[in-house]
Amino acid sequence: MLPLQAEWNVVMCDNRRYVSVQDVATFYRMNQPVNQGDKFRISAPGRSIEGQANSREVLINGVKYVLCFPIFSRGGQILISAMDVVKIIEPIMRPQKIQNATAVRTVILDAGHGGHDSGARGPYGSEKDATLDVVLRARKLLQDNGYQVRCTRVTDTFIPLEDRASFASKQLNAIFVSVHFNKSNTGGGTGIETYCLAPRGVPSMDEESLSYSDFKQYPGHGRDPENIALATTVHAAMVRSLGLTDRGVKRARFLVIKNITVPGILIEGGFMSGSPDARMIDTADYRQKIAQCILEGVNRYKQAVAGQTVYQTPSAIVSATDPTSVPNIDKVGATPTPTPPPVGSKTSIDSSVVQAQESLQITKPGN
Repeated sequence: MLPLQAEWNVVMCDNRRYVSVQDVATFYRMNQPVNQGDKFRISAPGRSIEGQANSREVLINGVKYVLCFPIFSRGGQILISAMDVVKIIEPIMRPQKIQNATAVRTVILDAGHGGHDSGARGPYGSEKDATLDVVLRARKLLQDNGYQVRCTRVTDTFIPLEDRASFASKQLNAIFVSVHFNKSNTGGGTGIETYCLAPRGVPSMDEESLSYSDFKQYPGHGRDPENIALATTVHAAMVRSLGLTDRGVKRARFLVIKNITVPGILIEGGFMSGSPDARMIDTADYRQKIAQCILEGVNRYKQAVAGQTVYQTPSAIVSATDPTSVPNIDKVGATPTPTPPPVGSKTSIDSSVVQAQESLQITKPGN
């Protein structure tokens, strides 16, 4: 029998809090890690986490995620950042414990690009047309299932990003899904990926180091747990249904997901320029599948945050049954990484310069 509550043993790596994979397994009532060199796997019925030291990629319940910070191996233990436990693992494992999650009655669908902004171009057409087709298909499916649907555009019209974010934030009991397709500068590329807002103090996308701007607070940060939970359900549905490479759930600071006050994600449904992606995107059947994945992901998200435990199989989100509290790793006796005040706080010019320098110094790789 595992203890009901883990005693988090926090260690500092690169001036950040880390905890052992063993502690994660204990807290979530999973089996102790099975290690093969720098690789690890922890599991329980219907749940698993696997990854590798010196990497930012993990598989959680078979779905790929790009972590906030790299996994480390120290003293025979594999360590994962406390930020990743709180911001990624916890909302995925126990979405029913997300605080202040609102019921979902409205889905805001955002067809990327439009008008003079064609987006990515491929041998079979442009991104703006493919995204609009997916959105119109998803709108019908969602309405048929009882949701109110609001669209940022329903014609070939250019809508500024700021207006899309403002429109989304005016909706109540809503979630936001922005539909895009990818491009590659080399003309290749394949696979699907889903983005949600990078938490404050976390680098965007594939960046390894932090900049001062990464500490800025955005409206979307108030929905960090819901963002990752929604990204999980929609992305997992696409991975199961679309048959393309899983490029993972990632973090970024795209304007349409950082400036909204409702939970929101941005999906990339394949590469307009790549093969086999481009050929698939050109078919109505594939675009209909993406629309169905959006419906499935919205349904599962709605169930998950409501604490309902009946899911279709396999499910990417699970509800743990243990009575432990939400991880509070901040209270354990490690010295926190200092963070500067939010951008725009009232400080003198000299103080601001010093704070910026200190921030860059403490987050410099290798410190």
